[in-house]
Amino acid sequence: MKLFSSSVDETWTKRSLLVAAFLVLFVIGYWSTQVLNQVKATPLPSDPVLSSLLLALSIPCLLGWFTLPGIVLFVIGPITCVLIVLAAWVTQTPSYLLFLIFEALLCFLLSYLDQEQEGTIVAQHIEIEKMVNEKNDLELAFQEEGTGISVLFEKYTSYYNLRNLAIDFSATLSLKDLSQTIVTKSVELIGHGVSCFLYLAESETGELSLSASRSGEGERKTKSKVGTLFDFWVLRNKQSLIVTDTQKDFRFDPQKIVDLEDTRSVVASPLLHEGKVVGTLRINSPNPSALSTDDLRLLDAIATLASSAITNSILFQKTEELAIRDSLTGLYVQRYFLERLTDEHKRSLLTNAPLTLLIGDLDHFKACNDRYGHGVGDYVLARTAEILQKKAGYGIVARYGGEEFGILLPKISLQDGIRLAESLREALAESQISVRRSEIPITISIGVAAIPSDTLDSEELIRIADRRLYQAKAKGRNRVCGVG
Repeated sequence: MKLFSSSVDETWTKRSLLVAAFLVLFVIGYWSTQVLNQVKATPLPSDPVLSSLLLALSIPCLLGWFTLPGIVLFVIGPITCVLIVLAAWVTQTPSYLLFLIFEALLCFLLSYLDQEQEGTIVAQHIEIEKMVNEKNDLELAFQEEGTGISVLFEKYTSYYNLRNLAIDFSATLSLKDLSQTIVTKSVELIGHGVSCFLYLAESETGELSLSASRSGEGERKTKSKVGTLFDFWVLRNKQSLIVTDTQKDFRFDPQKIVDLEDTRSVVASPLLHEGKVVGTLRINSPNPSALSTDDLRLLDAIATLASSAITNSILFQKTEELAIRDSLTGLYVQRYFLERLTDEHKRSLLTNAPLTLLIGDLDHFKACNDRYGHGVGDYVLARTAEILQKKAGYGIVARYGGEEFGILLPKISLQDGIRLAESLREALAESQISVRRSEIPITISIGVAAIPSDTLDSEELIRIADRRLYQAKAKGRNRVCGVG
């Protein structure tokens, strides 16, 4: 808009100067003819007024030159020459012809100055063009530098996010909490309104099971708890997977893709530990081409961090299991059993729910060890633990001592506990253990105590159950005692 306004102003200025030049020329020409008429009527050897008018003819030349030099050369100049020649002829004064030389020198000087100005303008234009080129080069260089800085900033942001991710993953050793953190952070970092699923492989069977998931807005919760065809592809090939459009990918059966109507693009990465796939991490989007190779690279980085964290969590769980379970029988150890008794005791008092404790001891176990050896004794203990664990259902079963076992039954009354104890005793008595072609009988004596039937104190509960165990022993063994 500024350029347009400036151009209009310059055009009007030139037109005004041109009009002024012709107006001055007309005035001077008219005045000169009047003076010449007077001189012709009354001849004078020299008229200063006429000389001044002839000199003033340079004014329209100057005005015309600054607007349009061609007008001076072909219009104003010839008119001026005619007036000068006419003045010299009428006044019979040849010296007036010197004004022709003056006009010619004036035009030459104006032409020279004009050429100088054009040269200066051309040089300035060249300089401006050079500066514009330099400006463009600087802008291009700045743009490239800005792109480089942007790329570096994105890399720094990614590394910073991954560093924070590693810290978040190491903040917990609970596999459940860790799995949920992994899928939550994956959705936050990759975005695009996606869903994330984390499947872990069973160490023995290699089958996948859903460990954690997070669905995007408006999506239904996943129905598959054992993985989809994409997870099995990653598990089988031990490679990352990207599918830009599930309905157009030739690697997968279209009939099976139809069931995944909420999934149009997929990226998935294997969770690897020592070359073995321990799980899969998958990102879905309901839109085709929503996930790119950059998203897959980021998911691979997350999967690498997640693999180490999950492996550490699983090792911690195994270590914790070893710390609370007996290595021979696989039952809980006494320390953990007593901790659970404390927790269940508090819960029982708060909810007014019954809590029953069974303490059992194998009959004549020392004689079995002395006769058959400790190897057979260990087998008898393991077999007894297997039967107790199976028959006790959701009860908490522990190896309370050498051949002594404890069973904690939350929300079970004393009478129901006695009935369960009888079924345990009968199951052990009916079991068949053969060693060196001879049958080894397994019988157990069990003492039963309950809250609130017998006491409200946890330590007293143990003492009552232990006392009833010894009563069962005293009455001939292979029996249950729940009263007295």
